[in-house]
Amino acid sequence: MTDPTASAPTGGGTTAADPVAATLRPLLAEQLRRLRRRYLWHGLAIAIAAPSAAVLLFFALDHSLRLPTPIRLLHATVVVLLGAFAGWRFLRYPLQRRFTDVDLATWVERTFPELHQRLVSALQLHGLADDDLRNQSRPMIDRLLQETASQARALPLDRLFDDTRIRRLALAASGLLLLLLTGAAVSPTTARVFVLRHLGFAAEYPRQTNLIVELPPSGPELQRQDRDGVTELLLPAGADLHVSVFADGVVPKDVFLDVQPDRDAGDGTLPARSIAMTPRPGDRFRHVFRRLAGAFTFHARGGDDESGDRIVVVRTLHPPQVATLRATVTAPAYTGAAPAVQTGGAIEALIGSNVALSLTTTAAVQKATMVFLESGRRLELAPTTLQDDSAQATVYDTKFVVENSDRYQIELFTDNGLRNPNPGTYPIAALQDYAPVGRWLLPDDEALLLLPQALLCVRIDAHDDFGLTAIELGIDHAGARVADHALLPPDPVAGGAPTTTIRTGFYEVRELLGGTQTAGDGLLLGIALVDNRKPDANRTELPRRIVQVVDEPQLAAAIAKAFRVLREEAAQALEVQTDRHARLLDLLAKETGGTAEGSHVLTGIEVGQSRVAAACGRLHTGLMRAFDLHLWNRLETSQHAAEVLEIYRQRSRELQNALALDPGFYRDLQARRRAGTLGAMETTLDPILQMVGIADQLTSEAVPELARLLTEAQVARGPADRQQALTNATVLQQRIQESLQQLLLRLEEWNDYQDLIQETRALRDRQRDVQGRTEEARGK
Repeated sequence: MTDPTASAPTGGGTTAADPVAATLRPLLAEQLRRLRRRYLWHGLAIAIAAPSAAVLLFFALDHSLRLPTPIRLLHATVVVLLGAFAGWRFLRYPLQRRFTDVDLATWVERTFPELHQRLVSALQLHGLADDDLRNQSRPMIDRLLQETASQARALPLDRLFDDTRIRRLALAASGLLLLLLTGAAVSPTTARVFVLRHLGFAAEYPRQTNLIVELPPSGPELQRQDRDGVTELLLPAGADLHVSVFADGVVPKDVFLDVQPDRDAGDGTLPARSIAMTPRPGDRFRHVFRRLAGAFTFHARGGDDESGDRIVVVRTLHPPQVATLRATVTAPAYTGAAPAVQTGGAIEALIGSNVALSLTTTAAVQKATMVFLESGRRLELAPTTLQDDSAQATVYDTKFVVENSDRYQIELFTDNGLRNPNPGTYPIAALQDYAPVGRWLLPDDEALLLLPQALLCVRIDAHDDFGLTAIELGIDHAGARVADHALLPPDPVAGGAPTTTIRTGFYEVRELLGGTQTAGDGLLLGIALVDNRKPDANRTELPRRIVQVVDEPQLAAAIAKAFRVLREEAAQALEVQTDRHARLLDLLAKETGGTAEGSHVLTGIEVGQSRVAAACGRLHTGLMRAFDLHLWNRLETSQHAAEVLEIYRQRSRELQNALALDPGFYRDLQARRRAGTLGAMETTLDPILQMVGIADQLTSEAVPELARLLTEAQVARGPADRQQALTNATVLQQRIQESLQQLLLRLEEWNDYQDLIQETRALRDRQRDVQGRTEEARGK
């Protein structure tokens, strides 16, 4: 092949104005130059774009994955080979290709098919000599050449080339090259590290994020050693490890702790894991390893920092624990309590008690400390070595005084200074020596009316935790203290103060009033209870009671009113009892006790009998209170009333139950009256005592027995048992009815008698008034 720029041989018919040499060959030479320029730019674009793209790809892989050295060297080799191949294949090879005129003419005719192969034919015919024309006309050939040259000059030769692909390749190559150059200019250190790493050097990229692991300092909770980017931690098993990571620079969205168990420590079965940390203020991330056991290593990872600033190695050891706890509690001396031994750690003791605490441990310890969680006190326990036949044992002891409720822990320190992380927490319950408590038995809640010549009876029921030392009675009259009495002496009997006591005192109202006796005067009673607490005794004051001092008409009116209430109560109870007795008789006559209707009727009877029982109880209480009122006011004119008072005093000293009204006292009086050992008291006490006996028999015997029979009838197994129970119940109802009738009759007689007394007293008072006026008239 020949270059189109070379001069063509001159044939026999060639003229000076050769159109091929003058037009066609220069035209083809110009297109060849354009073609080689395009090959040049095309090759340069590919030779730049391919290595640049490879460099960007390998940089991204190496920067994100931290590739090992062999891979980096492989990438460097790939970049070099890729650049050499692109330069040889797309630059050197196209530029060394040779093209003939015919090749160029063929390329042009393919682009412009309207030439109809004239350009190739013109080039071929132009090179032939006249002898080679073979009967072809030279003029015709010259004309063809002229027409071809003229047609070629008019061709739009810009259609021979499409610049789109080259522009794209050039743009891509320029962009990739610009990106590389810009990156290198912005971060020359990163570019330098990239080059060095791909040349085989151990260089590291500069980081945007630096993770700094923050760990607790050495102390009782852990031991720490730092060396060459490695931190070793020794903790007691069961402890918690708080890890904080500070992000210096760009703060990543997430930070992880990559944990790898220590297989050499026997933890190979545990899987490796990544733990997401919790974001915290101040560019920090936090995580707590709970209840540590075994051994493991970890490092921080986040952002472009894959390893953090250190590797942390964690190891644990089993800490000593409390094996046994024993507390010997010695209560204050005034309690008189013997020392008590409490095991298990919980301590319950009275305030002021001395506690001797001793414990043993599961392993040897350097020291043991008792820590009070509420007060913050710390007590060191002294070790004591005990020797027995088998081995030596160390016991740790301390003493303290219970001042208030608290909680405590026992801190045990190993030989290397570590503290057991989860000591047990034990309570200290400080018991209070509560103030004594008591209540008035006499006078009771109702206002007590006494005559000036009456006897005041005071009865107190008192209790204390460890002992009473005094029961102080104070009596005020007309705003001034008139008497102080000790119901319980300050120095009780040998053997210690009583914790429970019932005390009764008797006092002459006349002595309490002194010489200022006027109608409407009253006494104000106060009780103070004092216990044996040391050094400061507890003192309790009961609510005060009022005793009204009245004259005889006022007392008589009050007594009459009370007996009218009792009579109404008895009448109502008798009415209900009569009705329920009739219902029960009707139920027995119909023989429907086992049916649903009979059960309903029987339930109604039981309800009515409970009302009767309550009324009988109120009657009994009211009559006993009336008896005492007459006794204390000395309304009985018989000389035997004084004996009754003495019996009352004696029984009060022997009283074991906290009762204001002791039914046994009235039963004793009735027994003495029947036996004749107690004389008659016909004015007031005997009639009331007889009524008390009737009410007592109803309350203690008849009414409870009737309730039992009715219950048996409800649950009877068969008609015969039910019939027998109901029959017995009717008999008992009749007895109760008769007793209530008898009691009502006596109450009516008592009221008639009292009315007679009232009329007699009224006549006496009028007579005295007339006599006084007569004497005044004589004097005038």
